[in-house]
Amino acid sequence: MSIYLQDVSGDCSKAVEEMKTGKHVILTKEGVPVAFIQPLCPATEDEERAIQEMIDSGVLQPGRRSGIVQEWKWKSKPAGAAWVLYQSNQSAR
Repeated sequence: MSIYLQDVSGDCSKAVEEMKTGKHVILTKEGVPVAFIQPLCPATEDEERAIQEMIDSGVLQPGRRSGIVQEWKWKSKPAGAAWVLYQSNQSAR
C-alpha cells in the first residue's frame, strides 16, 4: 500500500488495517517514498518468557492503559533471561 503524505490523516485507519494483515505501508511525498512502515513482529516464545520473568520479578511493570509505547524504565537491574534479552537488544541497535 502506498499513501501520499498529505493524505495520511484520512488513510491512517486503512493503513493500520492493512498492517494488521501483515502488509507494509510506504509514505510518499510528491511521489517520492519517504517512509516505510511495517507491522510489528510477534514476540518469540523466548521473548515472551523473558518479559513474563521480568514482570514476575517486579523489574518490569506492564502499562495500565493502551497507547504509545514509552521506553522501558528499569526499577532495578534485570537478572537471568531478562538481562540476556536486554543486552542482546542493546547490542543490535
